[in-house]
Amino acid sequence: MRLELPMVVCAHSSRVIEAWLPHQELRQTGSSLAALRDDLALEVMLAFERGPVAELARYQLAPHLRLVRIDVDLRVVDRERGVKRTLAAPIGLLLEKWPADPFWLATPTRAPQLRFAVSDVAAAGPALQRRLLAWALARDVESLADLASPQREHLEVLEVDADPPTILPRTVRRAPRRRRPGAKVTTPVAPVSETPAEREERRARARLGATTLRAATRNLSHGVADDTLDRAFGRDALVDELVGALLGDGGVGLVLVGPSGVGKTAIVHEVVRRLTARNQAAGVRRDVWRIDGARFIAGQSHVGQWEARAAGLITELSATGDVLFADDLASLVYAGRTRTASTNLGQYLVPSLERGELTLLGECTDARWAQVRQEAPALAALMRVVPVPPLDRERSLPVVLGALRELESQAAGELPPRLSPQAIEVLLDRATRFRPHEALPGRAIRVLHRVLGGPGQVDDEAGARRFGPAEVWAALASETGLPDFVLGAAPPRPRADLVRELAEQVAGQPEAVEAVADAVLAMQAGLGDPDKPLCTYLLVGPTGVGKTETAKALARMLFGSADRLLRFDMSELASAHGLARLIGEPGAPDGELTAALRAQPLRVILFDEIEKAHPRVFDTLLQLLGEGRLTDAAGRTADARQAIILMTSNLGVREAAARPGFITAVDAAAAHYLAAVRAFFRPEFFGRIDRVVPFRPLDRGALRVVVEHALGRLLARRGLRQGKVMVDVEPALLELLVEQAYDPRYGARPLERLLERRLTVPLARHLVGKSGAQRALVELARRGGELALSVRLLREAAPAPTDAREVASWPHARLAEAALALRADVAALRVDPDHPLAADQAELARQLDDLDDEALEGVAWRDEVDDTMSPEERPRWKSPRAGYMGLRARPTYRQVATELGQETLVRGLRLAIGAARDGLTLLRHRLGAGPSQQGGLLLECVGPPSRAALTTVATLVPSSVLACERWDDSGGDWAAVPHFNARFRRVAFALHDPGLAVTLAPLLGWAVAEVTQEGRPVEVAVRISFLDGPIPEAVAAHDARLAAIRSGQ
Repeated sequence: MRLELPMVVCAHSSRVIEAWLPHQELRQTGSSLAALRDDLALEVMLAFERGPVAELARYQLAPHLRLVRIDVDLRVVDRERGVKRTLAAPIGLLLEKWPADPFWLATPTRAPQLRFAVSDVAAAGPALQRRLLAWALARDVESLADLASPQREHLEVLEVDADPPTILPRTVRRAPRRRRPGAKVTTPVAPVSETPAEREERRARARLGATTLRAATRNLSHGVADDTLDRAFGRDALVDELVGALLGDGGVGLVLVGPSGVGKTAIVHEVVRRLTARNQAAGVRRDVWRIDGARFIAGQSHVGQWEARAAGLITELSATGDVLFADDLASLVYAGRTRTASTNLGQYLVPSLERGELTLLGECTDARWAQVRQEAPALAALMRVVPVPPLDRERSLPVVLGALRELESQAAGELPPRLSPQAIEVLLDRATRFRPHEALPGRAIRVLHRVLGGPGQVDDEAGARRFGPAEVWAALASETGLPDFVLGAAPPRPRADLVRELAEQVAGQPEAVEAVADAVLAMQAGLGDPDKPLCTYLLVGPTGVGKTETAKALARMLFGSADRLLRFDMSELASAHGLARLIGEPGAPDGELTAALRAQPLRVILFDEIEKAHPRVFDTLLQLLGEGRLTDAAGRTADARQAIILMTSNLGVREAAARPGFITAVDAAAAHYLAAVRAFFRPEFFGRIDRVVPFRPLDRGALRVVVEHALGRLLARRGLRQGKVMVDVEPALLELLVEQAYDPRYGARPLERLLERRLTVPLARHLVGKSGAQRALVELARRGGELALSVRLLREAAPAPTDAREVASWPHARLAEAALALRADVAALRVDPDHPLAADQAELARQLDDLDDEALEGVAWRDEVDDTMSPEERPRWKSPRAGYMGLRARPTYRQVATELGQETLVRGLRLAIGAARDGLTLLRHRLGAGPSQQGGLLLECVGPPSRAALTTVATLVPSSVLACERWDDSGGDWAAVPHFNARFRRVAFALHDPGLAVTLAPLLGWAVAEVTQEGRPVEVAVRISFLDGPIPEAVAAHDARLAAIRSGQ
């Protein structure tokens, strides 16, 4: 019996859809309308067949049906409580009428219990008002929000095939009688052949009751109705071949095999589209259900539970004749396996495939298909392999353009995206470079989605969002984390720059710095082996000399943060069970290493103290180092061809330490470590190491740099940042820390403990008694062999007086008066022509003469009527502008007149007059300050060096001084330099100007600059001191004064 029911649908968003049947009070919410239809149809069928015969009228569709939306505004008065309230909401109303009835049946869509009848559709509004008012008074309702109907509601019809309920009494079903041993088995009689219509009706009923399919799989065919399936472009022949193979009644096994990103899933989605269209044209239905092995066994913890689910799945697929699709066929082979049992889901599918009762469609990469053939040869023998080759760059272009047109068509109600041809070129050229395991065109389309997900550049004229090469580079940088010089968006960096930057972070290890720089060079040039990791280095040397810090420095250079370093302490993998931490185990197949590589294959991996790992770990790492991939416990492959593998070891250190003077012979040390490594590792493992990098023991000079780095990390801790505490460390104290932390046996290991004891504890004591709102400077100095701590509270400097805001608020007439007054004041200065500042006076006079007199007079004349005139009526002045005269071998320009509105003109006059007033004030100050004075400004970082902080504070140096030179002590002595070095804590400016000391007085003290370090905002204090005289001598005198103050003199 076919039932037709009114169904109200509301799309709250693209992923949340609500559907309900008002009469039956059934409601479902989900992301697919087609799935909601099936779920509601199942509930209706069960309720109809089990319900009483008297309720058959509830399942009939009236011939006259409409859905209206009525705005309700109620005034509810509760006289007992003396309360008045207003209830307002738009209410959806379902109106139905049978031809013989003189009335309409009105049902509020979200409150079917308030159903009522009206004689005419026009009377539905007032009747609904009265019905809701009575209901609100009876139930003391305070809001109608639960009954409100969104504007996106619409009406559809739900069709259900169900058997009518019986009027006979229901009998209790008895259990089957047990067969006696030796009794004759009766062969069941073959069913009478059914017609195609009967078969489709049987399959439709079985499909509605397919509870296992609904619970353990997802219906892909629903995506056809919802238009959520991907499109496959350029694969028509392959799609038609698959559709033809799936149209038959018998079962078949098909598997698409090809690299990741080649478009296998998109092909399957296109197959589902065309298969559904052909079946609908033939009047049949054959759905495609997607299964995932991990999801299928999720929650099946009891013995035999997942096996029972598998049996139910096969039974329902045989009854419905539907297609089972596995997007990773190998996951069915591993689903269900444990340490003690090898039974898996794939084995349950083999008998049905052999009998032709099941249609299975799968997809696999080449590596995963090899695993299926190895682990489940019976299943692999029943599958027909359909190879899906990758597309080259030329054949991928139409696919990318088709995907772009599809995305443009989906931009309903938004600005459509527009991708430039140059952006498409960059997209195809660079899409797969850093994702070699993903093939075209899938990789390019994934990047395309990321690019179009950004804001782009809005074109106001065309009303579209435009995306160019810059947006493609930005998307690639966001996804990979790589800098522009590695991606290719910027010129490659020279090796010297890389070495210098790494040497600033890794002290005393030139061989390690050069080795890491070579790895970065190979990466930015794209010259690495495509079938191996980018590089595999073994860092060998004493403990505490910077091997781990080298890995962090490499991660910071490539990805901007040490967070992309994945470190494993191999002493924790000394047992055979430690391997599970890397690649997982049955029942928990997500190993830390394989999961991290799948999430982000571009990273630095560090195996610390590799010699302590178990031999099984070495066997597993052979695949990683030799082939650039790693297989986890579930048979899934993680790609490591874009990873940098670093290993550390202490092999040979003990023997080297026993030989006096050995550390000075670099070549001998390298040969010694190489021999120790070769003797320890098996040849097949040693042969996979690209480079053995020796590390030297730290001397005192290198340890001082390490102390500065450690001190910088300590001073960047959250407690000091939030407590507004800045710490200034005397250079002599650094020498004391080096002396106390130096130990040739342990390198920099004792340093952390020393800093915690000598610095962290005293600072913590200060923070406890400090007010959180006040900024403080803590000065740490050396007193003999001890630490001296002093605290200085800082106050905010008073802002420099300025009249910029005053000028910005001047009326129009005041601007003309100020211009005339400024001209007279500049002329009255009477500077001697031979004076050094005569040129400044002449330049200021010229700027004032360049002010447009016509504009100034017009401004003053219109001052009284500006507010009463419309923008079109206000005057406009012509201003000369340079205009380009076409394309020529030697471009020429001509003067053209450009119309300027009054607001634009006045804004420019305010800026010009304000600048002239400032220039006049400065000129008067310099004329009265006497002869020119030579001096300087010293900038010193309080704490670790920061070029960003020094550069920021350097902008405070007045631009009006006559001479300005940069100085630093990068060579050991102070000298003029073109730019500052990043690793020096202080720099100086040599200045020459009249009244220099008076000019610089407001700048002296401390400045706080907020800079970014490793992605976090950090405040760096910079001390600003005046230097009286030439730079070298003045700096020496300044240092002597500070030393005397710190020593208490």
